[in-house]
Amino acid sequence: VPKFLSIYSQALPYKLRAPNTHSTTELVTVLVSDVGSLNTVYEVWKHGGFGVDDADEGASMHCGMEAMEQSRQASRGIQEWREGIAEIAKLAISFESSVLKPSEFSPLK
Repeated sequence: VPKFLSIYSQALPYKLRAPNTHSTTELVTVLVSDVGSLNTVYEVWKHGGFGVDDADEGASMHCGMEAMEQSRQASRGIQEWREGIAEIAKLAISFESSVLKPSEFSPLK
């Protein structure tokens, strides 16, 4: 995990500054598990929004998916990020992605 975090922290600024990243994309947190599934790193990103002004929740979710894809494509065009991910891939046993929806009472909207 320390080597992963070192590589990730060096490449991350390039991903965050990638041109054409969707304006709603933000890194919420990076977490490391010390209990349970050891040597697990979680990164939580927020794309789009679920604001109270959204008349159609489905449209908001769709916006979030579009924002996620736009930001992913933007970061793939950045050499320093691609190089970092290539090094991380050598360390990883598996990768898993999930798309999560905040609950009505979640502070993250």
